[in-house]
Order: sequence, then structure tokens, then C-alpha cells
Amino acid sequence: MRRILTSQTDNEQAPVLPHVYNMRRSNNDSEIQSKSLADGRISFTIKNSRNTGTSQITNFFAIRKRRASEESCSSKEKKTKACKTRNTFSISSSRLVPCCGFFDNKENALENVAQVVPDAISITPLGIFRMFPLELLYATFDYIPGLLISVLQLKQLSLSSSTLNIKIRKYISLASARRRFFTETAKVYDADLESAHDPFHSWGQFGLSMKRISCILLIINELGILLKACTIVMSYHGSQVFLGKFFNKNKDVRNWYGWGRFFMAFCKGWTYNECEELFRAVMRFTGLNSILNRTMSGKVKNHTHLEIELRVRLRGLFLSYYGKNDECYGFWNSLILRTQKTVAQQGKLFMIIFGPLKLDENNREVIDWELLSNNTIEDHRLCKEIIGPMSFSIHCMVVNDLMEYAWSDYHIFNLIEEITTAPHPWTLDNFAAFLALRPKLIHIALLARITHGHQEEAAHLFHAINSVLHQWGIFSSAAVTGALLKTFRALSDIRRRLFLSSFLRTESELLSDALMSEPFDRDYFYMELAVGRAVSPLVTLMASNV
Repeated sequence: MRRILTSQTDNEQAPVLPHVYNMRRSNNDSEIQSKSLADGRISFTIKNSRNTGTSQITNFFAIRKRRASEESCSSKEKKTKACKTRNTFSISSSRLVPCCGFFDNKENALENVAQVVPDAISITPLGIFRMFPLELLYATFDYIPGLLISVLQLKQLSLSSSTLNIKIRKYISLASARRRFFTETAKVYDADLESAHDPFHSWGQFGLSMKRISCILLIINELGILLKACTIVMSYHGSQVFLGKFFNKNKDVRNWYGWGRFFMAFCKGWTYNECEELFRAVMRFTGLNSILNRTMSGKVKNHTHLEIELRVRLRGLFLSYYGKNDECYGFWNSLILRTQKTVAQQGKLFMIIFGPLKLDENNREVIDWELLSNNTIEDHRLCKEIIGPMSFSIHCMVVNDLMEYAWSDYHIFNLIEEITTAPHPWTLDNFAAFLALRPKLIHIALLARITHGHQEEAAHLFHAINSVLHQWGIFSSAAVTGALLKTFRALSDIRRRLFLSSFLRTESELLSDALMSEPFDRDYFYMELAVGRAVSPLVTLMASNV
């Protein structure tokens, strides 16, 4: 052992002991391994003692102890710094190299991008679009696939910031947006939406499916909502001006029913006063005021083409959207009729809008002013198709609380009289059918006549109503009991007795005339008997309230 250490000290090559080396690598005996480690420590101590010239082993351990303490402190510092550095790299790595879940969270994709590259997106009024030049921004809007999707996306963007709202308003005014609007709705522009039968009937000539039609109507409706969103930051007057400019730039679109959905979507949720302002603005920038004045200035049938044009535009713009909403329908109808100052002019305008149609010698549709005066419509289905729209329109003005736009019973009575007498009086059965289709109108027609001493006329009218209901197969007692009780409650005792007396006398006279007529009409006589039996519960009811 001494010789080996001496040779190592003298920088000589130590002899190789292969048998010892191999034993240490392959021997697993714990005693041999412990002995080898001890020999190594002894040799290291003797070597160092010779190099330093001292044999005090305790000094070595003191130095070793101090070094271990210092090294441990420094190693702790290094470990702490390394951990900090590793944590720093870990955080930045998670930002620069996102995990798999990053790509799955599509709802918060923009927030994730901001976390990955914090300086890539800054909060600006235009958001990510700030990096686009204006022309490229508009081109981006153009390439949003599908007009409906484009409108929905632009509506959401327009509500995100006022700056983006202004940009989208400018885009809507561009020629490219107008061309796209025209292209998407071209197939329904020429559709005759205002037929007396079905507003959708002529769309079939274009070969459009109802799915395609619904999509077109949804697009037009969403366009109205888009313009409403774009003008939400504008003043009320400014929004009307912008709406008028949009219409003028797209006035080649002749689909008045579609424009009606557009305007109704634009003013959805507005008050009646605000809707009236919009109504006046639409009447002005669509040219309806001019057509209305020219049509109403002359006599009926003098401007047949203007009458039809006025009818199509008014029904399309204001009365085709709220077919199932009585209140809104009555409100817009009230606004239209109040453009005229006298009851006579209001009745004329009402017939232009809702009157029956016929074909003239040139095979063009015109208002048929004589149909209800010269012919009695007995079929229930035809009555609902021809007379029903007129009856429904008046009904909506009666049953709804339109506040300052409401009509009193007195004005409704005068309007009904004007409609059913000008330019020629209707037949009694047609007038009775007009009231029977909407029984709440019966009270107005009877009360005014009885109150003003025309109980005989009221009795004939009430009998005609019961006869029409009997012909339609409707039990008259159930249909008119409410209207009759309401009328009786509003009458004095003497007027109740006068009306009941007139009604019984009318029943007797009509039954006697049917029995004594020449030639004798047995069917008519039996019908009068059946009507008398049907109204007998009503007679009992009236007798109990006199």
C-alpha cells in the first residue's frame, strides 16, 4: 500500500490490478465494499497529509465541515435561482406553446390568444380589425358567407363599439352591400303580395319553396334589426334620415311586403308616438304621400291604377306584418285612416285598402265598388274571404286600448255606415254578415240606432244577423247573446220595450210575408220558421230584462 501511494505521489503510473478491479465491479459482498471504501479514505488522508506537511487529521475535518456548510449554502442559492429560472421558463413556455386544451376552447379563443401573446391584441374600438385598412375591412364584410349570416354577424359587431358601428353604417351604404341585398332578394321582388285571397299565392310562379321564402323574409327582417342596431347611437331624427337614405339607395326593390317587415323590425319595441313619427317618415320618403293625395283628390274609379298602387303599398308596408296581432294591426290601421280628415274620405280610403277586387277589360285588378251592393254573398267561406278583412280591421280598432289613437263607438259607427253605404249601399245580408263575422261590432250598430229612435231598422238588422248565422250553421243564441246583453244594459227600460216590440213585429211580418208570397217559396218559409225557433231563447232573454 505504501509503495502504491508513493508512486502516485511521485506522478508514476500505478500498477494495474485487474483481478482486484474485476472483483470490485462484480463482488456484491457488503464487507468487501466497506473495506474498499475505508482503504480509499485512508489513502486519501495519507496523501493529503503528505502534501500539506501535517499529520493532524482533525484539521482536515474542520476544514471539510466549513466547506460543506459553505457549499450547501451556495448550492441552496443556486437551487433557488435555478427553480426561479425554471418557473419563469415554465410560465413563458405555457404562453408560447399552448396546451392541447387551448385549441378546444373556441368560445374564449380571443382571450387565449391574448394570454399567449399579451402584446398582440390591444383594446381598441375596432378590436382586431384595427390592423385592417378600410378597404380590406369592407371587403372582409363582403366575404362573410350568406347574407343572413352576414347580417347577423354585422349586427353583433355594430353593438360592440361606436367606432365599429360607424364603419358598418358606411359599409351598408356602399354599392357592394346594395348589390348583395338586391341579388339575395331578387327572386321575390315582383311577387304580387296583396291578392285578396292569399298574400303568398303568386310566389309559386317563381318555383320557390316555402323554406326559401322563409329565408328571404328572415333576411329582410334581420336587415331591419341590423339598421336598428346601427342607428342605436344616433339621435331619433338621425336614425330616420339614415333609414330614408338606405331606402332611396335600394328603391329598385319593389317588394313592399318585404319592406314592411324591414320597417316593423326597425321600430320593434317603440312607443306609439315613436311609431307615428316613423310612419310619417316612411310615407314621405317612399312617395306614398304623393300617391295618397292624388288618389283621394278625385272620385272613385277615376284613378284605378293609383288606387291599386296605394292599396299594395299601404298593406305591404304597414298591415301585412301583424296579421295575428290585433293591437298592432289596429294601431297601424288607425294611423292610416287618420291621414284623412273627414269620415267620407276615411271610408273611401278604407274601401281602397280592404275592398274586393275584380279584373277590368285589360285584365288588370281594380277595386270592385259595386260587388257588395249588387250581390248577396251567402257562402260562409266567401264571406270570410271578401268581407272578413274589412270586419277584422274595424274589430281591431274597437277591442284594443290604443290610448290617444283609439276610436270611440260614435266614430266607429259613422265609419261603418260610410263604408257600407258609399258609393252605393250594401245589401242588408252583406251588412249583417259584416257584423256577424265579428259579433262585438253588433253592439255598436244596434245601440246607436235604438238610442236615436231607429228601433225598427235595428230590429230588421238584428233579424238579418240571426238569419245569416242560421245559414252558416251557427247557433245564433250562443253567438250574439253577449252583444245583446251589453246593448240592453246601455238602454233605458222604455227603449228596451220598444226594441223588443219592433223585433217581435218584424219576426211576425217576415213570417207572414213568406207564407203569403206568390209563388209560394216553401224553403224560404221553413227557413224563417227555423230562424224564429233559433232566436226564441233570445226573445225570452230580452223579455226577462224589460
